[in-house]
Amino acid sequence: TLRAAGSRPAATGQPLFPMYVVSADLIMSMQDLRPHEELLADDLLEEFHESKGNVMFVSHQWAGLDHPDPNFEQFKVLQDALKNAKVGATTISGNVSVEIYAGQQSYVSPKEFSSKPLFVWYDFFCCPQSHDGAANRKLAIDSIPVYVDTCKYFVILCPHVHHAQRGELLSRGSWERRGWCRLERVTRALSAKADAHLSIEMHSAARQEMSLSFAWVRTPVGEGQFTVQSDREKIAVLLKNMIQKKLQFYLVERDFHSYRMILNLQRVLLRSLPVTPIESLIPGFDSDSNDPAAFAAANFMYQNGFESIHERDEAGWTPICYAALDGSPMLITTLLEQRADVNDMIMKMEPLSQFAPHTPLLHICSFWTNNDAIKVLLSNRADVNAKDGYGATALLWTAISNNVEGLKLLISAGCDPKQANVLGYCPFIMASAAGSVETMRELLQVSPRQEVDRALHAALLHGDGGTAAVVSTLIHAGADVDHQLSTPLLSPLGVMFAGLSLRHRWKQSILSAYAYHHYKATPLMCSILTSSFEATAVLLAAGAKIDVRNARGSTAADLAMETAAPDYIVSALQEDGVARQNMVMEFADLVPDFRIFSSYV
Repeated sequence: TLRAAGSRPAATGQPLFPMYVVSADLIMSMQDLRPHEELLADDLLEEFHESKGNVMFVSHQWAGLDHPDPNFEQFKVLQDALKNAKVGATTISGNVSVEIYAGQQSYVSPKEFSSKPLFVWYDFFCCPQSHDGAANRKLAIDSIPVYVDTCKYFVILCPHVHHAQRGELLSRGSWERRGWCRLERVTRALSAKADAHLSIEMHSAARQEMSLSFAWVRTPVGEGQFTVQSDREKIAVLLKNMIQKKLQFYLVERDFHSYRMILNLQRVLLRSLPVTPIESLIPGFDSDSNDPAAFAAANFMYQNGFESIHERDEAGWTPICYAALDGSPMLITTLLEQRADVNDMIMKMEPLSQFAPHTPLLHICSFWTNNDAIKVLLSNRADVNAKDGYGATALLWTAISNNVEGLKLLISAGCDPKQANVLGYCPFIMASAAGSVETMRELLQVSPRQEVDRALHAALLHGDGGTAAVVSTLIHAGADVDHQLSTPLLSPLGVMFAGLSLRHRWKQSILSAYAYHHYKATPLMCSILTSSFEATAVLLAAGAKIDVRNARGSTAADLAMETAAPDYIVSALQEDGVARQNMVMEFADLVPDFRIFSSYV
């Protein structure tokens, strides 16, 4: 049983190579980046023990082939962000999307940052770099899961900088596409102390925000980019071991819902990796069934600790709800044959995926791209237009997850693509907000023309949609680059923005600043408020006006100065000359259709 399995203590790992760190004060005073060997020789590295304070693990893309930051641009953002956080010049805001749908979430205050001495783990400093140190470098890399588990803060350092040799513009998007970066994030999420860790994105010295809670599982490691394809085999073994340790940890902690979530999300977590999920973690299962489907269903019930098909656990989930996570069509078919409800749903909010109470099976399968399971549910007459606690149909969840196949299945089955959620957002708008370009293009064919302007504003508000690819797609679809927001006061969003606008006077966040300035704001202004500078460049290239004022009398340049936007952004908004041309061309290679930038070439 689950309880018996949880009586065995979970193993705790020790690093294969010492965990060296650098004090935050030293980080902030550095003038250049020196490798591990030089810092160690000068006695500037410390071997970390938890009694010393807190550690920040910095995950980043190297901006050079043999040096992490040849122009000292990326590291300068880290330095300035630490300085701002230390003195309270900036606050690390909660994620905008989570704040909209789930209310105010935690943020990192200056007091918390300075409550204990702060140290930084940065690969160039803390892993051997020399040719002679290759063996120890491998040990340090293999120890990264232990290092991450020790850290209080997991920081994604992702400002816009160019790669010194390749010329590629690095960003959060390029960071997230890298398989090794995805692995570092998954390592944090699967660590024993994940619930006590804070995951932070550093976009600029002035903009830091909490990461989206389910980002790590929405972007499987195996679907990331790897320069060396054989790395997938190494990562597969490492990731499966981390999953097993996490499952054992949850059993020891008696956190059976989290255990069931990770157990049944294995097929998602291990996608595109040469490894099979763990199917028999709990010993003692026995069955005399000769039917493979019945045997698999019985083992599923045993491994999940359920005795009845209709049993609902403390988190509000039944066995078939967890089977929807797993996505096995054979398993779901067998459970339905055993009289599970095809329209079953979860009964409580689910923090990992941000599912609302009353989220049906069809929605769960749609979000996790379990399309064969969608076919099974539809063939068993699942309600294709059922709504969850957000007032959303399953189609909206395919839109968010960029699940084109699932989207087509649902529309063919009669799901209405014009159905909006509680905020008035239809699936096309939500696809835009999530940065899901493929589902955007599919839904554009069946969405009303007036939704395009709203989609542009929603994309900028939610952050993930404020990319050059999304904004250029919407402009080509006819979005008005100077459309001024006019949210009805008594609409759900209008009421929310009114409350946030009042709160902004004493408790600020990215969302509260947006709410305070949003009325009559143009997309250009909104891109500044959410630091979506890729969008700023595309909008300027498309001819967005810079002299328009919002209801509070501010121009885009005024908002850039108020929000401490980088100097090159402020200059581009203040003059139509070299500064703007340079800023626009910085982002030109991110736009699929170069015609928007033709006047700047």
